[in-house]
Order: sequence, then C-alpha cells, then structure tokens
Amino acid sequence: MSAMSRKAESFDFMFPTPERRRRLPANCRWPLSIALVAVTLAVIFFAYHNTSLSDSNILSGYSLEEIKPSSDAHHGGDLNRLVAQLYKPFLHPIDAEVFIGENEVEYKIAQNPPRFTESLGRKVLLLDVDTRALNGEGGMMNEHIDYHALSPHTAGMLSHYLYAMIHGYDYKFIQAPSYTDRHQTWVKVPMIREALKTYDYVVFMDADAVFHYHHLPLEWLFNHWNITDQTMLAMALDPKADFNLDERGNVNLNTGFIIAQASERTTQMFNVWEDCVTDEKYANCSKWRYEWSHEQAAFSNYLRYEYTRPNEVISLPCAEANGYPSKAELGCTGEFVRHYWLDKGATVSALQDAVTQYAALRLHDQFHRHMDHTLVNATGTTLPLKDGETVAV
Repeated sequence: MSAMSRKAESFDFMFPTPERRRRLPANCRWPLSIALVAVTLAVIFFAYHNTSLSDSNILSGYSLEEIKPSSDAHHGGDLNRLVAQLYKPFLHPIDAEVFIGENEVEYKIAQNPPRFTESLGRKVLLLDVDTRALNGEGGMMNEHIDYHALSPHTAGMLSHYLYAMIHGYDYKFIQAPSYTDRHQTWVKVPMIREALKTYDYVVFMDADAVFHYHHLPLEWLFNHWNITDQTMLAMALDPKADFNLDERGNVNLNTGFIIAQASERTTQMFNVWEDCVTDEKYANCSKWRYEWSHEQAAFSNYLRYEYTRPNEVISLPCAEANGYPSKAELGCTGEFVRHYWLDKGATVSALQDAVTQYAALRLHDQFHRHMDHTLVNATGTTLPLKDGETVAV
C-alpha cells in the first residue's frame, strides 16, 4: 500500500460519507503519562509548523475588564499550535451535512445551506466557573500536580481547555465571588452574562460535563441544533423522571451545558434570571435560592415560559447533550456532550481518551510516513544468519 493510500485510510473518518468514514477507538484507556510522551514526540515532528491559533490565560477574577478575548501578546502559543496541528487532520468539516457517530448513527444539520461555514474562533468562549479555591491535591489551581492524583473536577476543566485549543476558541476559568443569599451554583448566571459583553458566544460547562468528540467543532453542532441569530440560550433536557419535572409537569432544562448568544435581549434574560429569587417578577421563585435544583429550577419553572419567540430558547435532546452511555435506559447517552452526574470520576478517563487516541493515530501515521527510516525489513534473511549475511540497521 502506498504512503498516500495509508494516509487516506488513516483519516477516512474525516469525511462525512459512511463508506469513507472511520471512527476513533471507543475504549482507549491508556495512562495519561503515555499521552504526554506522545505529545512530546509530536512536538518534534510538528515544530516546523507556524500556524497560529488562539490561547488564553486562566482568569483569576471576575470583573468585566478581565473577561475579554485573549491577546496573543499575553500568552505563549507553542502548546496551542502543537495541539492544533496534532488534531488538525481529524477535524470534521464545519459545513458538512452529516456526522456519523461511533455507533454508526447518522446525524444531520438542521438546514442546508448551514448558517455556520467557517470557524468562529475567538468569538467563542469556553467557560468554567467556580467559587472554590481548587488548590488542593489534584486541583486545577494547584501549581504542581501529579496526574495520578488528578481530580475529576480538574480533568473536566482540562478537557474543556483542550477542546478550546483544538478549535481556536478562547477558554477562561472564572474564580467567582460567592453569593451570600443563595446556593453557589447560581454564580454561573451572572458570570455568563458578564462574559457575553465581550464574546459573541459563551459555552458554559459544569466540570463533570465534557465533549465526546474532540474533533467535532461547535459550529457543526450549532448547525445541527439549529442555533439561529434569534437564539439566546440552548440547554439540554434532563432525563424524564418525576424529580426532573417543573411545576407544569414539563421536563427541566439542565444548566450543566449552556450555549448563550450575545444580544440585548439575552442580557435582559440573564438579569431577570439572577433576580428571580427576589420574587418581584415571579412569585415563589425565592424557594430556589437553596432548594435543589436552584438556578436550573428557576429557569425551567419561569423564564422558559416568558422567552418564547421562535428559536429563542432551544431544548437540546437529552440523548445528545446530557447523560452518558450507562444511563441509556433514561434516554440520555450524551452522544455529543457527556454529563457524568453520578459518575464524575469518568472525566479522568474521558480526558485520557481525548489525548491518547488522537496522538496514537498521529504516531502510527508518522511511523508509516517514514518507514524508509523506521522500518528494517529483514524477512529476506534466515536465522541463524549465514556467513557474510547481515541485517543493515
């Protein structure tokens, strides 16, 4: 087989048609240390690439001045360029009509031609928010970390950071101030609102939620989920269960994965959402200050029934943007976004997969590209070697 044929075979899954598409392995569970070795090796053979993609600093505060697009002058881009080059051959085309999942299920965009045809780049912010210090063993803010002690929370955040690097989006972690009058899960609401002042799109994720296909860009998902110019918010439905129903008997929307699009009306909605617990606009919303599910219940019980223009608030299928495979009986397998509510430790193996399976394929391809140097074919000789017979290594 020629080198060109081998390369085409290695990356068949990049193309949208079934006969030319190959999925990544579903159960790659190598130690993260192997992944780091693979990435280190990748530095050697991608160092000559000069493609510049976005990077960002970890945000240490929460003011509007600090929630702004990252500047290339304020961060080193070497790792970002490396990551972008490592994953580049696998990226699914933004304007493709079809994506085929690992279980051979075909997913299509909502309308053709699609709204998004090019990368949004740093118009998109991948956002993590937390009020906790996160500086303990295995914590995100611990300057020195042992991967054996990597916490599931940190693994989830690193997965978000990696996804942003791959696609050239901005990433920020906001260490938010704490509320004194409600549960701390509410902090995502004002922090997303603040970020929308300087970004066109903010994609917020809980630390136990991760993207399943790191080579699938947000723009394709936006096309698939029909995110229009009128869309303010998109969230996944929760599993259908009595404890997940709002006061009208409808399934709640889950705030563990939020797509927010900037507009004056979006800002207004977030203001109303934050003020919901005052009971000034919605009687009895104050019960959700501390009662589960907090800001999620407030939105599901009140705001989604007020913002009802076409496509303003999109309910994403639970099967696509919530849950994980072992919760298939609930109809929530997380095809695109896996939310490990009851199995938070799974984010560690998810991060390992996100690095190792792509790096392994690149290493394999690199080996085949350079077989004139990496392969010694000694099958034409016999053992023991005859007098005068050698193997040239």
